[in-house]
Amino acid sequence: MGDKISLAKPKIIKFEWDFPLDFVVVIDTREQDQLFKRPTKGLVIVRNKLEAGDYSVRGFESSISIERKHLSDLHQSLGRERERFKRELERLKLYECKWLVIEANEDECLSFQHFGGMHPNAIRQSLASIECRYGIAVHYQPDRRKLERWVLDRLLRFYRIKRGD
Repeated sequence: MGDKISLAKPKIIKFEWDFPLDFVVVIDTREQDQLFKRPTKGLVIVRNKLEAGDYSVRGFESSISIERKHLSDLHQSLGRERERFKRELERLKLYECKWLVIEANEDECLSFQHFGGMHPNAIRQSLASIECRYGIAVHYQPDRRKLERWVLDRLLRFYRIKRGD
């Protein structure tokens, strides 16, 4: 007599945010396909020019930054626009917390893409260099909603740590 296996779907618990009243996400004005098009209840978003990256927190714009890239944008930044991207990475290097989030999964990112023309080994080495040379962690996430949650988790945690919460 073995154990019974339950075929019932696991209960999904809805996550609810509790934003401090003065917590404000800053999105760079140059960010075209921004996250948070339908913001979570209570989330305040403003668009301002950021010196580096695409997402930050008001009051900490020079301390925390998240740079987001679509797959085609990443290939362009690592290839044809490499010098411009390196200047941005140099600015990000100075931040206390910084990430490069790629809106794709790692396998997709590191496979040959005809539109980019870059060899997967060149992409892999470029991303390793970003982490080692600039201290910028690379995160992959193809799911937009999960990416929004990931970004908010980091921005909010940083904010609360800095505020002593």
